[in-house]
Order: sequence, then structure tokens, then C-alpha cells
Amino acid sequence: MKHSIQIIFIIIVLSNTIKIYAQDVHYWAQTYGTESTLLGGAVIGSVNDLGATFYNPGKLSLTDDPNFLFSARIFEYASLTLKPKDATINGISESYLRPSPAFIVYNLSADWLGEHKVAFSLLTRHTFDVRLKTRFIGNVESTDISNEIIYEGNAEQYWGGITWSYPFKGKYGFGIGITNYFAIRNYRSRNSVNIQSTDTSTSVGILSAVSEYDYYNVGILWKAGIGYTFEKIKFGLTVTTPTLNLLGSGEVDVNINSSGMDLDGDLQPDEFLVSNYQTDISSKYKSSLALGFGIYYKFSSFKIHLAGEYFGGVDKFNVLTSNSFQSQTGGLTLKNNLTHALKPVFNYGVGLEYLINEKVTTYAAFTTDHSALDTDENSNHSYLKWDYYHISAGAAVSVKKIELTFGLSLAIAGDDISVPILPLSENEEADFVLQKQGAEVSSYRLKFILGLTF
Repeated sequence: MKHSIQIIFIIIVLSNTIKIYAQDVHYWAQTYGTESTLLGGAVIGSVNDLGATFYNPGKLSLTDDPNFLFSARIFEYASLTLKPKDATINGISESYLRPSPAFIVYNLSADWLGEHKVAFSLLTRHTFDVRLKTRFIGNVESTDISNEIIYEGNAEQYWGGITWSYPFKGKYGFGIGITNYFAIRNYRSRNSVNIQSTDTSTSVGILSAVSEYDYYNVGILWKAGIGYTFEKIKFGLTVTTPTLNLLGSGEVDVNINSSGMDLDGDLQPDEFLVSNYQTDISSKYKSSLALGFGIYYKFSSFKIHLAGEYFGGVDKFNVLTSNSFQSQTGGLTLKNNLTHALKPVFNYGVGLEYLINEKVTTYAAFTTDHSALDTDENSNHSYLKWDYYHISAGAAVSVKKIELTFGLSLAIAGDDISVPILPLSENEEADFVLQKQGAEVSSYRLKFILGLTF
């Protein structure tokens, strides 16, 4: 019976790991604009449109046409497959097709501002919306088991703000700029598990578990940059500050109960109840300091874009800090915190352009997107410890004053994972809550890019 319950716990773990779509520990998961997407986002030193508000505010005042307007549709197909290391358990697969996160920019520059350039931008920094359900009815080791596991997750983070940039023009161009972003984050995750079992004596066992976290958070941060433009060379430097929390609130909910289940293998049913619900908990979200650089060089019809960005670590912190509470049975003192921790990472990328003729330009790029999750800490906000690698390719065709851009971008990842089920506390008496199980994960995301530039 104990082995049967462990198998069920593996399934619970698998439902937890669908948080892959949150992408909150992958800093280079999103790209903005058609050309920047085809170049993998490796445009910190070379961005030449209103996308400079995000990639390098210092380049905004050095753009060829500050009134540049782009209209792009980027659709994203993503797939995740989890294969338990226990061969007796079936794997889980999830996929979706949807528009890629939006990026909206308005040029606010006016004649009375002189050389000063001002723009407003709104972008989707992180997003996911997933509902996963698994259902199993069968016999394991002479035990009839029926279970239902549902994971529902929804989260998004939006950055919106004003960019200011100013050029110092001489023989060559030099620009400085800063974007003041307000960051708005919404997050909700819910795991629901219901299990029923009968053994050879027809005794019925029931195990039910619900774990839910829900919060919103508003913060402020700044991204500053400088850009240089020479004859054939462009380069830039950027710095992004950690987020300064302004306000936020959330709630935590847990309910775990068992009746007739033998969880410790002593052939006796384990009856217990752990239930707690807390609201109006202050939320706190921390982000890392980031330093970026980029360089561009033009060889006749061939152009190369290189970029890298370092993201500092963030020590383990509580996004939501619950009050201590007593379990209804067993006399355990527990907390139901939502915790997070980030390690330092460095991402880099290379983008290539080749001008076939005056009307056709081709693109190709490779970039890394390493996970910032600190796996040395027992945190439960995210479990995405695997790294993504992005490959993109496409072309732009110019007809008079209109440019059509199209292409594909592929991101792939694979790794082993080991995550907790319902990490309430490090109380040794609650080991059944803290069990960890392993699985192999593989994932890919495919973006279909179509843009129209005027």
C-alpha cells in the first residue's frame, strides 16, 4: 500500500511542474519586434527602432527614424513532456498555441522637445495560463486506485513606462537614456488532488489535498543605457535595477486530509487533517540587478550582432509570508509560505544579417536562456531549473516603403527535475508532505513571425 501511495505522489509532483509556462526565471524568454525576434534579441548594441525603449534606452535618440511603426503578429506553439523515472507511471504532456506576448510603443517626441526623445511603452514581460487535468482508474499491487489531479495556473507580469533619451552628436553618435517602468504582477496557482483506494479487504481509503497561492504585486524599476554609433560599428551598455516594491497582497490556502490510507506502511490507516486559509497577506517580489552589453559590426553585405547580459542572484525570500498555524491532528506547527530564490546567470547571443540585394535581407540567430532558479534552496514559487536554447531564422522583403518580415524561432530544453509536493514546513514529522520525486522533462517553443513595417 505504501508503494501505491508513493506512485500517486509522483503524479502529484508532475502536476506541480507545469509551472514551466510562467517563465519567471528565464530572462530572455521574450523578444519584442519582428527584426529583434529574428536576431534572438541580441540587439543591445544595435537596436534601430522603438524597441530601444526595452533593449537599450540610450539607442532611442540614435534611431534612423524615431517615428518608426511596426505591426507584427507572432504566434507561439509550446509543448512540455514529463516522463517519470518510475517506469510504472505514465508521462504527462501539455501544449498550446496562442499569440506571443504584446509589445506596444508610442513615440511622444515633439518639436518643442528639441533633441530629446520621449516614448511610452507597454510590454508583457512574463505570462502563462494553464489548466492540466489527469485522471487514473486502475489496479496497482492488488489495490484499486482512482484519482483526479487538477493543476490550474495563471500569471502575468506587465512593464509599462516612459523612456527619455538624448543624443550627443558629433562626428559619431552617442546617446544616453533611461526607462522608468512600473511592474505589475498577478499570480495564482492551485493544485487539487483527490484519491480513493480499496485493498483486498475492500477497505476504502481517501486522500484529498488542495494547495493554492494567489497574489498581486506592484513595483518600480529603471533601465538605463548608453549607445555609440561609428561608421561600421555600434555598441551599447545597459543596467536594470532591482524592483522596488510599492504594494501588493495575497492569500494562501491548504487543505490536506486522509482517512483509511496507510501512508507509512505500518498496515494501520493514517487519519489526519491539515487545513488553513489566510488572506490579506502582504506580497513582496524581488528581481535581480542586470548588466548588459552589445556590439554590432558591418562587413559590406554581412552584419553581425553580439550581446550578453548578466543577472545577479537574489537570496531566498518570501513572496507571501503566512502566520504559523497548528494542524488539526498531530499537533504540528506549520507555515504555508510562498518562497523564491534566484541564482546569478549570464545569457549571450549572436545574430546574423545578410543582404542578398537591396530588397531582400536574411536573418539567423542563436541565444541562450539559462534558468535563474536557485535549486540549492527549497523554494516553491517555480521549479524551472532547465535551460533553453533559441534558434531563429527568417527574411525581410522590401517593396517601395513597405517591408514584410517573416520567420521562425525555436527554443528547446531538457533536464531532470526533483521537486517537493506540498512544501508546508521543514518539520521532520511531516516527511510525507516533503517527499521529492524525479522526472525527465523536455520542452520546446516555436514562434511563427509575420511583421509589416511602414
